Amino acid sequence: MQKFIIPLLTVVMVVSIIFAGCAPATPPETPPETPPEAPAPALPKSGEWNAATGASEFTFTFTVSPDSTGIPKYSVDFTELTCPGTNALYTTLTGGWEATVEPMLPITDGQFTIEFVEYMEHGADWDIVIQGEFDQTGRHASGTWEISVEGTTCQEGTWEASAP
Repeated sequence: MQKFIIPLLTVVMVVSIIFAGCAPATPPETPPETPPEAPAPALPKSGEWNAATGASEFTFTFTVSPDSTGIPKYSVDFTELTCPGTNALYTTLTGGWEATVEPMLPITDGQFTIEFVEYMEHGADWDIVIQGEFDQTGRHASGTWEISVEGTTCQEGTWEASAP
């Protein structure tokens, strides 16, 4: 009987040695998951937007086109806006301008710029720059505004607007 037990133990030991020398199986490599793409921002809502500038002497509105790709119209209003100028007669502005723009001002990647210069006859030239950006929902916009007279900044600030 001993003859049978020893070979059986030897076989078990050999099998154990063979398995001990083998490398463990590795699972096949899986490519890393790519994160999902961020959703594209919503286009701005079309219609007339009223901007809150925080300045009682300057307000503006702008219209987003029906296809939400541009600004075809804007207006600015002044209530005794005072700036230093070369001609005292035109350093205080009251009133406003409305402009229809052809081709319309583009909205690119949710951003836009409105800039115009008002050449005053017998007075100082006024330059107004409004920069804006729509949020991801397309229902809120904000930005900066700056008013210069004869190349010198006289007033500036930030603005916000909500969809019409």
